[in-house]
Amino acid sequence: MSRIGKFLKLPARDRELVVSAALSMIRTTIGLRVLGFDRMRQRVQLPARRSRAWCGPPPRRTVAPPPERIAWAVRAVGVVTPRGSNCLVRALATQTMLARYGYLSELKIGVRKSEDGRLAAHAWLESAGGVIIGDAELDSYTPMSVPPTAASRA
Repeated sequence: MSRIGKFLKLPARDRELVVSAALSMIRTTIGLRVLGFDRMRQRVQLPARRSRAWCGPPPRRTVAPPPERIAWAVRAVGVVTPRGSNCLVRALATQTMLARYGYLSELKIGVRKSEDGRLAAHAWLESAGGVIIGDAELDSYTPMSVPPTAASRA
């Protein structure tokens, strides 16, 4: 079955979430290129009311999707969007969507030496004490301290 066919077979709530995830991934990819990492992170970490202005208001649904479902939508869209396999893009896009629904989350970045001796980095997102997206091989990465943004210090 084609991707479009699979998309059309999804329940309406999931289709809405997938479209929202696609827009978040595209916005994040462009934002990282145009604004850079620090400014993108600041926009995502604004206080909830101001963050929604950047992230967009939550859809008119009565119940927010669980964080795991939001991460599912970002992963699903990641396979078809440019730079969608990039862990930083996925983590920031997920964080943006979580902020839309009022969920708190924390971006984590870790480093390790790859087999060829080069430095490798990985980004993941934690919320409510668990990893929401980017949980592959986390035990091999040493978490770095990500400096707070101006928005989070205020």
